[in-house]
Amino acid sequence: MSLLRFPLTAVFLLATLPLPAAEMVPPMGAPVFNHVRFFPAPSREENMVGGKFSGSNVSATEGFHELAEIKEKPREQEWTDLFFSNNKLYRWLRYDAPPGSHGCIAEMEFYSGKRKVDGYRYGSIGDLKGKGWRFAFDGDTKTWVEMEEADGQYAGVDLVEQATARMPKFLPAPGGVDKPLEMELTELTPYATVRYTLDGSMPTATTGEVYQKRIKLEKTTTVIAAAFVEGWAPSPPLIGTYLIGDDLPPGLNSLHIGNTLTDMTAQFPIFARTAGREHLYRTFTVPGAWTNQLWAEHTTGRKREWGIDWDILRRIDHLTLQPRDFNIAEEAQSDRQFIDLVRTKTPEVQPWLFVEWVEKERPRPSDRGEVPSSQMTQVFPALTWEESMGAMLLYVEDVRRAIAETDKGGKRVRVLPTNLAMGWIRNMIEHGQFPGAKPTDFYPLLFRDSIHPSPMGAYLVDLTWYAAFYRESPEGKVLPVGTNLTPEQATVMQRLAWDVIQNYPDCGIYEEGKSPTGPPEFSPAARAIKDITRVTLSSTTPGAWFRYTLDGTTPTRTTGYVYCGVISVRPGMTVKAVAFKNGMADSAEADAMYSVDRPAPTPRSAVKFTK
Repeated sequence: MSLLRFPLTAVFLLATLPLPAAEMVPPMGAPVFNHVRFFPAPSREENMVGGKFSGSNVSATEGFHELAEIKEKPREQEWTDLFFSNNKLYRWLRYDAPPGSHGCIAEMEFYSGKRKVDGYRYGSIGDLKGKGWRFAFDGDTKTWVEMEEADGQYAGVDLVEQATARMPKFLPAPGGVDKPLEMELTELTPYATVRYTLDGSMPTATTGEVYQKRIKLEKTTTVIAAAFVEGWAPSPPLIGTYLIGDDLPPGLNSLHIGNTLTDMTAQFPIFARTAGREHLYRTFTVPGAWTNQLWAEHTTGRKREWGIDWDILRRIDHLTLQPRDFNIAEEAQSDRQFIDLVRTKTPEVQPWLFVEWVEKERPRPSDRGEVPSSQMTQVFPALTWEESMGAMLLYVEDVRRAIAETDKGGKRVRVLPTNLAMGWIRNMIEHGQFPGAKPTDFYPLLFRDSIHPSPMGAYLVDLTWYAAFYRESPEGKVLPVGTNLTPEQATVMQRLAWDVIQNYPDCGIYEEGKSPTGPPEFSPAARAIKDITRVTLSSTTPGAWFRYTLDGTTPTRTTGYVYCGVISVRPGMTVKAVAFKNGMADSAEADAMYSVDRPAPTPRSAVKFTK
């Protein structure tokens, strides 16, 4: 990391920013943002002119107040210090790159006077060739940021509790007790107002009960509290669930093997507690790793970490693995090694293959139609996010098939189709079916970069896990603690997660009934087409699910692409589909032929001949 030095280029803003009289003056030593250092990307110095630095006490995306602007071209390959007058404490600090710049910058550091401040880093998504915002904070001036989109690029840091009132503490700490109790909030900031809720909602400066005395809890309750100071950002929320009573539903133990997408479920035990379940959860992960790498790590570089997880979990009820090696035989072998090992501790463990979603750019072999499927004679490139989810699921289903061919005991390996929930939530948002969201809100609402979910997206992931492990709907049970979801949004996610899990036959909840599901109906109906056409499916049976093929193969409820809201049909294709629903019999197969719309030949009478 570069040391602070006096700049060759320094820009001062002369205007002062007086605080409103009602706002609390930041205490001595608070990280008041008034100085930034940056290093331009090579040969892109001009791209930083017009860049702006701001602060917010609302969120990482809203409520920003501009504090400084880069008005001169920075010196080539040199650090520039920008000083400005500011006496207000901000939690979220941010750099907004100028339009047309692709966010190009090599390094960026935020300061309060001469003291560097840092926190949780965030930024816009969609990097170009891996040159994401992490390069602006890696301490290496030879690497730089370059985003795919030219406009709307930003990055910054969340100072969290460095720039808020102190987060309260629970006394006693949340846990399991037999009888009702009284709890209190301690370590309060003297000049802060503390508010709390008991229904899973997030308190705000104007909502929730003002804390004044001990709180009596009669039954299992989730308490959320935060501290508020006028003009400052709220403290991070304090969240805890008290499990009260001697007849609580049983919890489970689970082990999760994968990479950072598996790490996105870190809040799962907290969510399970809000439903009254004491869940013991452990992960064994390496960023970006495939399962074969994890297998090697568990006996070498991460041997100690593996040993800790192994010792803590006296039994393992559920094991998840995260396939992503598109050599199916190799992936199946690595998965089977972990499954066999865990069965030595818990023979009755339920193994799951966790189906992940794909990157925003959708660059995987499954997206390109390059991964053959045992279910069809031909696969096709996925042209939409929703179709990428179906393609990724086909791959994981073939991994499961390969494991089953040599699996010699224990519970059958099941597929955990979380990616179907991701496919459908995007389709719902884009079609105005998710409350309070604009059609363009999928990534801003649910992701923090091009692949990793935000707390709101992670909540949806955890809901699918809860539904699969506990075999019950999370609706009204798993509270959206630590998210910014409204009650209406949380309910939609809870219903979606249960819909996915109960209607995907391999999750083990699905039961076939006798009344047939209404057959698939195609829109637009079969006809001649000139270009790729988006086709949707429906049924007279509310809540029906569909699987389909594009190569003439007959689909069933367990074979073919799973439909997530759209099918990209090429001229000359025939779509075959089947509808199904938990508790009902499968529909009859339906098909629609979209022939090539060729221009009519010129009539012979219209052709003129010359000698």
